[in-house]
Amino acid sequence: MGRTGVIQMAHWNNLCRVRQSLQAVFGLLLWCIASIPVSPTQAAPAAGAEPTSRFQRTVQYLQEATPELRSDFAATALSSMASAYEQEAQLAREQARRAGKPNLWAWSANVDRYAGQISLLLEDVELGLPVRLSLAGGASLAITVADRTLIVSHPRLNEQSAFEQGILLAFCASNGCDQFSPDSGANEPIPVSGARIRPNWTFTAQGSLCAYRGITVRFDNAQNMANSRLICEQLLQEIMALTEELAWQQRYSVTIEWEQLVVQPIPHSPEHTVQINTLGDTVLVTIPMLYRSADLLKQLLPWMRAQVSGQEGVNVELHADQYGWQKP
Repeated sequence: MGRTGVIQMAHWNNLCRVRQSLQAVFGLLLWCIASIPVSPTQAAPAAGAEPTSRFQRTVQYLQEATPELRSDFAATALSSMASAYEQEAQLAREQARRAGKPNLWAWSANVDRYAGQISLLLEDVELGLPVRLSLAGGASLAITVADRTLIVSHPRLNEQSAFEQGILLAFCASNGCDQFSPDSGANEPIPVSGARIRPNWTFTAQGSLCAYRGITVRFDNAQNMANSRLICEQLLQEIMALTEELAWQQRYSVTIEWEQLVVQPIPHSPEHTVQINTLGDTVLVTIPMLYRSADLLKQLLPWMRAQVSGQEGVNVELHADQYGWQKP
C-alpha cells in the first residue's frame, strides 16, 4: 500500500473510532465503510430503476453537472456537516458539565477533531480542488476531494433525513433547482400563503366560527376572543405552510404517501420534520399545533391533498374543544 493509501486508511480508521464512540455514548447505529474506493460516477437512473429520494436524485444529476455546481453542493454539505458535529460536541460538553462524566469530555474532543477534518476538506473544495460526488452503498452521499473521501452523515441517524433536506434547501436557495428535475411538472399549482392569513369570523348564539378556504374552526362560545383569534390564525398558518411545502415537493417529482406522513420535533429547534414517504424524503416546517394535536393532521389530509392537486370544494370543520383550544 502506498503513502496515499496509508493516509486514507488512517483517516477512515479515525472515522470508525469516532463513530464507535458515538454508538457507545448514545446507542446509535452508526456505520463506517470498510474501504476507501467508491463506485464510479453513476448516471441518472433508467426507467424502471429503484425509486430514489429527491436528495439522491439531485446527487445523481450533479455527477454530470458542471464542476462549479458540484463544488457548490459539496461545500454546502460539508459546511452543514461540520456545523452538526460542532453542535454535537458542544452538547456533549454541556452534558459532561452537568453529569460529571469524563467519557463525554473525551468523546466531545474526538468529535471536535472530526469536525476539524471536515473543515479542512471544505477548505480544499473552496481552493478549487476537483470534486466528485457518488452514492456510497447506493444511498449515502460520498464526497471525494482529490484523494480523500468522506461520507456525509449527521451524528444522529434519526436526524439524517432532516439533515439532507437542510442541505437541499441551502443549495437550492442559491441555485435554480428546477433544472435538476426536468420532468417535475413545473405547471403544477403551488398554493401561496401570505405573510399573515386573515380568516373570516362569524358570531352566533352557539359560538364563533373561524373560516378560511374551506377550513372552519368552531368555538363553542364567543368568550376570550383574543385567545380564539390567536389559536385560529396560528393553526391556519401551520396548515398553509405545510401544504405549500408538500406542493413544492410534488413539483420536484417527490412521491407523497399521504397516509404515511409522520411529524417529529427536531431536538433543540422550533422546527419539525415531516417524513412524506418511505424513501426518506422530508420537509422542514414549524408546526407545533399539528404536532401536539392527536389525529388533527389525519383530519386535514383530504383538504391538503386537494389543495396540492389544485382541486377545490373540499371542506373540513374542526371543533376547538376537541383539541383543547377552547378556553372559558
